[in-house]
Amino acid sequence: MKKILLSLVMLGSASLSQAQYFSIPFLNAGKNPGGVNADGENPYPSTANVGWSNVWNGDATSTPTYATEQTLPFSFKFNGSAVTKYTPSNFGTISFDAGTPTVKPSAFSNLALPSANIPDNSVCVLGMQPKSVVSGTTTYQSAVMTKTYGKAPFRQHWVWFNFFGEANIQNGWTYWAIVMEETTNNIYVVDMKTLCVTTAGALCTSNVKMSVGIQTNGTTSYNLSASPNVGAQQISANIFTAEDNSYYQFIQGSQPTNDLSGKSGSMSQFLVLSSAPFSVSGSFFNIGTAKVTGADLNYSVNGGAVVTGAASGANIATFGSQDLAHPTKWTPSAVGVYTIKYWASKINGSSDENMVNDTITMVVNVVDKIIPRKILHEVFTSSTCGPCTAGNVKFEGIVATKSSHSTVKYQMSWPSTGDPYYTAEGGVRRTYYGVNSIPMMFVDGGWGGNASSYTDALYDQFAAKPSFMEIKGNVSLTWKNKITANIDITPVANFSSTNMKVFATIVEGTTYKNKKTNGETQFENVVKKIMPDGNGLALAAMTKDTKVSKTLSFTFNGGYRLPGDATTPINLGTENSIETWDDLSVVVWVQDAVTKEVLQSETFPIALVGVEAVEQNLMLYPNPANSVFNVDAPEMGNSMVSVMDVQGKVVFAGAMESGKLSLNVADWSEGVYVVKVSGNSKTLNSKIVVRH
Repeated sequence: MKKILLSLVMLGSASLSQAQYFSIPFLNAGKNPGGVNADGENPYPSTANVGWSNVWNGDATSTPTYATEQTLPFSFKFNGSAVTKYTPSNFGTISFDAGTPTVKPSAFSNLALPSANIPDNSVCVLGMQPKSVVSGTTTYQSAVMTKTYGKAPFRQHWVWFNFFGEANIQNGWTYWAIVMEETTNNIYVVDMKTLCVTTAGALCTSNVKMSVGIQTNGTTSYNLSASPNVGAQQISANIFTAEDNSYYQFIQGSQPTNDLSGKSGSMSQFLVLSSAPFSVSGSFFNIGTAKVTGADLNYSVNGGAVVTGAASGANIATFGSQDLAHPTKWTPSAVGVYTIKYWASKINGSSDENMVNDTITMVVNVVDKIIPRKILHEVFTSSTCGPCTAGNVKFEGIVATKSSHSTVKYQMSWPSTGDPYYTAEGGVRRTYYGVNSIPMMFVDGGWGGNASSYTDALYDQFAAKPSFMEIKGNVSLTWKNKITANIDITPVANFSSTNMKVFATIVEGTTYKNKKTNGETQFENVVKKIMPDGNGLALAAMTKDTKVSKTLSFTFNGGYRLPGDATTPINLGTENSIETWDDLSVVVWVQDAVTKEVLQSETFPIALVGVEAVEQNLMLYPNPANSVFNVDAPEMGNSMVSVMDVQGKVVFAGAMESGKLSLNVADWSEGVYVVKVSGNSKTLNSKIVVRH
């Protein structure tokens, strides 16, 4: 969608020294202001919204009204005057007038500010209207919620307008918030999430039209320039994190002339030492009224000497940003972790008028090698979800010809009675990500979006990110349905986090019996069991080049059952829902449980050893095989051996010598092969996995 640069329009004749605000747009910031609110963005009601206080909720029949007056948890000044309380509304305002305001609009609308229908001393996000949606057994309704984040003296108090409708997005939803910040007295308006949805449940492309600003009295307001038609910055993905958020900062006072703020670092978190020297670079944001055409750039490494040089090609309009590289490159002395501070000074030959926001801090890990990334797709879907059909088709079409990924699909217990292959462990992952609507997918623990919105470009973007962790190992399925994964995790950099976990998930390649209401006749990479469980296995901090080995196993007891729906899910202790034992694999990944970042994944085909092989002493090793594998069956003498691929094509036929045979498979395609040993009035069958 087109990005609209919003700036402040100053109205009225208020004193510049007191009654005045200017605003700064942080479009597509990908985070919340200050980064202190890291919560998910789930609809009301949701158990994932921990710590939020609900001050109002209702449905589409609601009329414009005010909630109960709230007390601020810290000292705060609005428009230069101290305030201790505020009153939120269900039409997108908070008012600092004492008591419940008597003025309010007659209907939900994006009123132009200033307006006689809005009380004085109000912050406004007008245009929203309450709504409700029934999904399964849950009814989601609009809510006004509050929560305080951070630590004194820089706490933030949030007023969240959760799951509202708006006239232009049909049956869709929009989420906004008004934030008050301690000490700075800044006010933020946060554009959190907007999705246009038709009454049939399909995505549409219309945007909201909102009035965003601060009204101090009936003749004076400070508005975003597009008001009352401010659009959301992102309308194509139902993302449940701050990854797609934009926000607008309202600051009391006059806008400075020269103020270049450090926005974000442009250096990779990991650098390979042999590629030195490295360019020190970062993005700078112009908050001043003057275009920036010149500046000095400075950096310091680990608190050392400051390196200063003139910026080349600076050309940053007001509220614009530009990536600027320091003219002097940096060469680290050795592998290790470095803290780089980067800032601009002498803006247009003058001092920066606000030095508080100048510095970009980057922590980089210099390593001696990197590992290609295998991205992890976690897809939440269901055979009772109509829109999931298009999502699955789109996703499978993208990954069909690609190999730099692993995929797991969690079948959900809704909508309606849900998917028969739902498991409680899938529910644990759903809660972990705060998923409340499907289709939904996550890539490496981030990009929470509709699978229909996934693209080849996004895939390539995620796959291009290097990893600094290698996962190797083997997985076998032995007699009595016991699956064992022997995993070796080797970091090529130091990982100090103690929040890391390893997951080993048994998936079935394709299932065909799960046919419900959405028209799909098969599902791929269906999760059957997470080892050890949906919460993963904790890992300690990892040291560079020090291998960490883990063994995880699970035995499927009992026979196959296809539940009627998700109301009677499989009991993994006594039964299973595996349709074909020949089509299993184990997807392993390492994830930071707090940041949710997946550091690396790998998919292991299962080396299946049949009952006959166990009982009659047929051994195939190593399994999986890379270049050579051995067939060892002492009791079979000089029997014939044939090997077939999964299509039934014979790729080898020959005889053993004294019960032994070695085969060179270096040129064989990767995959599962059936090994058949015939002789001495018996036939043994087993499988070998070739993996290069």
